[in-house]
Amino acid sequence: MHLPRAVSFSLLLTGTLFVAQQPATQQPATTSAPPKRPHVIVIVSDDAGYADFGVQGARDIRTPRIDSIAQGGVRCTQGYVSGSVCSPTRAGLMTGRYQQRFGHEKNIPPQWSEENGLPLDERTFADELLAAGYGTVALGKWHLGYADHFHPRSRGFEHYYGFLQGQRSYFPLERVTRLNRLLRDRDVAPESFDYMTDELGRAAAKFIAERGDRPLFLYLAFNAVHGPMHATEQDLVGTVGPQRRRKLIAMTHALDRAVGYVLDALDEQGIADDTLLFFVNDNGGATNNASKNAPLRGHKAQVFEGGIRVPFLVRWPAGLPQGAVYEQPVIALDILPTSLAAAGAGRGGAKPLDGVDLLPFLRGEREGAPHDALFWKMGDTWAVRSGDHKLLHQEKGAPMLFDVAADIGEQNDLAAAQPERVAALQARYDAWAAQLMKPRWGAGAEKDGDD
Repeated sequence: MHLPRAVSFSLLLTGTLFVAQQPATQQPATTSAPPKRPHVIVIVSDDAGYADFGVQGARDIRTPRIDSIAQGGVRCTQGYVSGSVCSPTRAGLMTGRYQQRFGHEKNIPPQWSEENGLPLDERTFADELLAAGYGTVALGKWHLGYADHFHPRSRGFEHYYGFLQGQRSYFPLERVTRLNRLLRDRDVAPESFDYMTDELGRAAAKFIAERGDRPLFLYLAFNAVHGPMHATEQDLVGTVGPQRRRKLIAMTHALDRAVGYVLDALDEQGIADDTLLFFVNDNGGATNNASKNAPLRGHKAQVFEGGIRVPFLVRWPAGLPQGAVYEQPVIALDILPTSLAAAGAGRGGAKPLDGVDLLPFLRGEREGAPHDALFWKMGDTWAVRSGDHKLLHQEKGAPMLFDVAADIGEQNDLAAAQPERVAALQARYDAWAAQLMKPRWGAGAEKDGDD
């Protein structure tokens, strides 16, 4: 199999990445006829730092099960999400379209909970795969609208077990609210679990085991490691450092364990090779949970790399290289069209997707970048990336220009030295922004609601 320069193979050991170019005869190869209808699993972590997984270089956090996804698949080193906070990213992932096109630009504050959510005229990931004959399950954090017509069961998912709000306790609640209560489908579920992260992982494993004859689409949205900073005493054992960092480490260990439940279930059912699995985080690490985004600049709610660049892993043993590294920019919007292509499924919606099918790029069948340009916007904060250059406007001041390939930490602003490039990227951003709908809820809403 021919591989472009953007794809290399690597050995991932004990949380550290060792890159070794191998002779072509030793390179892993995909099968000539991958299955037409793989199971599809999308796992989303919440508010984790870019550098807080072993495969991303963490030294004080062990994540062997998450790391194994990269070992058995492809690690995208320039993986992005379409939003810098929770709900917009989920809206983009769920539709394969820039969420700003339909006004889902900011987090949904509870005071607008009945009127606002993922618009009903947008088809979801689940709508598409349900129409293609898949069983559809959503687990965990929803954060795409709280009224019944925004509920996962109204948006293409046949089963749901989770909570609608953007955050909740990891431990059982004595008093629940309408937004943070645990739901099974549309019914209130008992608060009888031990720890939410484990509960969601076990629930996912159960759905895998009981999937029936149809291929399965499972969307597993952990609230880990979003606040509140709740960790079990068992997971805290052996952690070191400041108290908040210790809690984050413990919460991440629990997340890794729960991902392991999913991977073990796939192995036990004999369907691991025939499952297309994605693991991404929803935005950059937050400022309130001791996460680390190094070497990236910035954090959640910003359009510096630290707010939008995330761990992005893809595994499909029967259909993709194993132990590979892909170095061109990709975005979570690509997950839906990639899954449809793997399933051999056409789209039921007429609205154009912004994501692209990554399979030929990850397989080495197509060279070049999947996207000519990528865009971000939340209020007056925005960015555009084309090639290696990124123009961004973060809150105040003039736009800044960075060569993110040479300056991953975005320390050297090139705007004054390259005014023509600034003008060209500004024009590209302006043309894209002119296509967008006004935000559906008010300025500053992302700060007023849960995130």
